[in-house]
Amino acid sequence: MTEPLLSATGLSKRFPNGVAAVDDVSLSLRRGEILGLVGESGSGKSTTAKMVLRLLRPDAGQVVFAGHDLTRATGAQLRRLRARLQLVPQSPQTSLNPRLTVGEAIAFNLRAHGWRRSAIQARVADMLDRVGVPPADAGRYPHEMSGGQVQRVALARALATDPELIVCDEAVSALDKSIQAQVLNLLAELQRETGVAILFISHDLAVVEHIADRVAVMYLGRVVEEGDTHQIWTAPNDPYTRELLSSIPPIR
Repeated sequence: MTEPLLSATGLSKRFPNGVAAVDDVSLSLRRGEILGLVGESGSGKSTTAKMVLRLLRPDAGQVVFAGHDLTRATGAQLRRLRARLQLVPQSPQTSLNPRLTVGEAIAFNLRAHGWRRSAIQARVADMLDRVGVPPADAGRYPHEMSGGQVQRVALARALATDPELIVCDEAVSALDKSIQAQVLNLLAELQRETGVAILFISHDLAVVEHIADRVAVMYLGRVVEEGDTHQIWTAPNDPYTRELLSSIPPIR
């Protein structure tokens, strides 16, 4: 059996106030797969994502990415691995530097990961075009663009380094429903084109059902259920999962 692209085992994180934000969480993600990570606010989803990306050190546990132990990686090795691990955050308006144009924001990410200056301009234009933003808009600033456009730029920035894994942390929750659908369809299309694996974090179960191959359900810092999306939606085993699913508004 093929080794998973990402394997997180026994992750735990306790904050100084004594709260166990994540408690013995294990996840795996295959190449080209979309894993939805769901749960109510405060369930530990974002903390888990930060440990997967090595933006936060776990108190216990291990993260193995493409055969490399991320929990032990340092220096140049960690920088090389981070080019293959990218993040699309909830609010690109705050994650993009307001003093940089959107083209400069994508170029900055490429320079940080060792791209040659001679190749960067063409790459920026190509990535903007792929996400449906006119390359001529590279000179615009984030505040001059709509939320949907800026989220497309965030996707372009994340995909620019040819990553193998993207973490989308509530990446469409700040958008209205019509723009959400556009961005989700774009994300699914780009995933099919590139084969990138996605850890898709959301509290919106309808969105996760639409996009994810598998789902892991978190409650109070623990994964209480994991499985194929269709199986989870039609025959959930855990009482908390059943409660979550019952909260989805009916289609009228």
